[in-house]
Amino acid sequence: CSVCFNLDEIDPCSICTDPTRDQSLILVVEDPRDVGSFQEAEYRGLFHVLQGKVSTLEGIGPEDLTVAQLLARLGDSKVTAVCLATNPDLEGEATARRVALRVAESGVSVTRLARGIPAGASITQVSQSILSDAIEGRRPMGEGFDPEPGTESEVPSPT
Repeated sequence: CSVCFNLDEIDPCSICTDPTRDQSLILVVEDPRDVGSFQEAEYRGLFHVLQGKVSTLEGIGPEDLTVAQLLARLGDSKVTAVCLATNPDLEGEATARRVALRVAESGVSVTRLARGIPAGASITQVSQSILSDAIEGRRPMGEGFDPEPGTESEVPSPT
């Protein structure tokens, strides 16, 4: 796709031309395979595929990715927010930081995917950075939670 750089049989792709998608939000991913994962998770905004990630060891900088095209999209559209969904590894973090700086200059809101403790994980086996992210990204308890200890509704029912 000449707009989002995803792989599709048509150009612009079926996601970019879908009028039911949220045109105000772009999820920035590293690779076209990431698009499929978010599609399965029922994400309904737009995408932008960077076609890689920053890697100083391999000599790949932001200029080697589709960052310039992302910035051009922001100037020509109704986009009000960009969410960076790069992988939580060293290169993904470096990529997110560099893209965030460039996007912020455009005046568009920039967020990062939330991260935290995976379901079923043991806290003692989770890295410090994941624990820090989990604490920073904490949110209110869900509906049905009773803050009064000792009451029946302390744990939400499964239904």
